[in-house]
Amino acid sequence: MINDVVLEGIVVRDPWKFMDDLFFRLVIYRDSDLPAKKLDLERDAGDYINVRVNGGANGLIHIRRGMRLRVHGFLQSRDFRESLEEFINKARKSKNCTDLAVDIKACELKQNQVFIDRNVVEAVARRIIVLDAAAPNEKKARSIEKVTTGKHVEAENDSREMESTSGEIDATAE
Repeated sequence: MINDVVLEGIVVRDPWKFMDDLFFRLVIYRDSDLPAKKLDLERDAGDYINVRVNGGANGLIHIRRGMRLRVHGFLQSRDFRESLEEFINKARKSKNCTDLAVDIKACELKQNQVFIDRNVVEAVARRIIVLDAAAPNEKKARSIEKVTTGKHVEAENDSREMESTSGEIDATAE
C-alpha cells in the first residue's frame, strides 16, 4: 500500500506546538484539471490541511504565515474524544460566539459528561521545501531559513534568487 503525499500551499495561520511537534495549516488550491471547489463566480476556494512536523518544535524550523511551501510526507489519522464542554469553549473563541450557551434537556448529563468520538486527518511532513519565504503582501524578499541534518543555516536571497532558489527543510528525525 502507498501512503505518500506531496502538497503545495500557503501557510494561513501561525504555527503552534504540541509536545515535541510543530503544526501549521496550509491552504492548497486545486490544479485546473481537478474538480473545482467554487468560492464565488470568479474564484475557487482552497482546501485546508494541518501539517505535523514530528520533533519540529525544537526551534530549528521557522515557519511563518504567508510562506509558500511544498510538503512531502504521508497522511495519518488520529481518533480522539471531545466533550461538549470542550467543543463549546473552542466555539466561544470564534469572533461571533463569545456569548454561546447550550442547555441540555431530556437528561441529567452536564456538558463535561457528553462526549463524541472525533477523527482528524493530517499530513506528516518528511521534507519541506520553501518556495517563497515572503508573505504575499511583502515587496522585498526575506531570508530563507533551512534545516538539513539537524544544522540551522540561514541564507539571504534577493528577489531574483528567490525565484530560482528554494530552501529545503529535512523534517525527518535523525
